[in-house]
Amino acid sequence: MDAWLLVLLGAAGGSLRGLVDVYNQTMAWQEARRAHRKAVAQEEDTGEPPRFREYFDLIPDSVATVVHMGMGAACAVLFGLSGQISGVYAALVVGVSAPTLLTQLGRTQMVDEAVTGVSSTQGPGAEAQQ
Repeated sequence: MDAWLLVLLGAAGGSLRGLVDVYNQTMAWQEARRAHRKAVAQEEDTGEPPRFREYFDLIPDSVATVVHMGMGAACAVLFGLSGQISGVYAALVVGVSAPTLLTQLGRTQMVDEAVTGVSSTQGPGAEAQQ
């Protein structure tokens, strides 16, 4: 698969993650409005109904979506060019799950460290110094 196609598909996956975030915030706002209407009907609350901007902050949420798109594009290219994925669906899925994938990769223990018990940041002979 071409690298530019992987970039576009990964970025599309990242934007889908942003859309899921907007959906979740919209559902939370809707539930809060329903609770408010119920409280008004029971004469427990007479205040203003919750506003959407209390649940969605345009600038930070937009920046987060752009960051997700970048992470998705990068992950799709890395996974695609290394032969770990192939196909449109796989590139989209990698784009959507890029933050989780990158977090997991950051936590992965190196094989040498797992076998020897010595951290690669400590270097050889670190056990003797301790």
